[in-house]
Amino acid sequence: MKIAVTGGAGFFGRATINAAEQAGHDVWAFDTSLGHDVLGKLDALKGADVVIHLAGVLGTSELFDTPETAVDVNIRGTLRILEWCRHHNAAYVGISMPDPFPSVYTATKVAARRLTTAWHHAYGLRTSTVRAFNGYGPHQAHGPGHPQKILPTFARAAWEGRPLPIWGDGTQTIDLVHCDDVGRMLIDAAAHGDDATFDAGTGVPVTVNQLAEFVLEVTGSTAGVEYLPMRPGEVPVHITATGEGWDRLGWKPELDWDRVADTVRWYRDAR
Repeated sequence: MKIAVTGGAGFFGRATINAAEQAGHDVWAFDTSLGHDVLGKLDALKGADVVIHLAGVLGTSELFDTPETAVDVNIRGTLRILEWCRHHNAAYVGISMPDPFPSVYTATKVAARRLTTAWHHAYGLRTSTVRAFNGYGPHQAHGPGHPQKILPTFARAAWEGRPLPIWGDGTQTIDLVHCDDVGRMLIDAAAHGDDATFDAGTGVPVTVNQLAEFVLEVTGSTAGVEYLPMRPGEVPVHITATGEGWDRLGWKPELDWDRVADTVRWYRDAR
């Protein structure tokens, strides 16, 4: 297949391009770092049999400061990619997330997912969606201008001798999934055009406290943790993949603590 990946230079984008190359596909990135824009000209998608749409603005509390930008990029941008796929006979693969959070980002992703279903039913567009849980792996951005994702936030704090910040009491659960597994699932999802959803998660719940203890152990940090009020857009919930779509693919991501440890050490070396 010929596959274009919007947001292809980003965290999941790199993993998706690697997975496509390993599977023998012709793949290229459509990304702002290359001068592309989902709200601008889409000429760089030309020739794609499939568009995997990962481009968007991320954040939890951060997007309350720029909600119009989030709506514009995450919703109108998705609509423009769906329309491009419709008019160029290309399949569409989108990325979504669990949706329990009262955040701007969640609202935009829910809307984008509903647009995907609408275009599938109204126009027969071949669509599928990967629901990504708590992704981790090397190269996940961290620092000013980037949302505070849990593993890089914990790892950087631990290596710098600072307490690990935990928003809430830490008993809430997450589902850690390696970026390479998300990339592989996005490629595999392209073969299913009936608007199916695939869970990119392991189905293994991990508490935030449990992950913090693991990071402290890997880094040897004695700084401990710091409990903070939950941020706007967050509520204390338990998130775990239920296995939607795994039977179609014949495989599922697995929780691998060695890969988690390798990622923690990557943030030491990348400082």
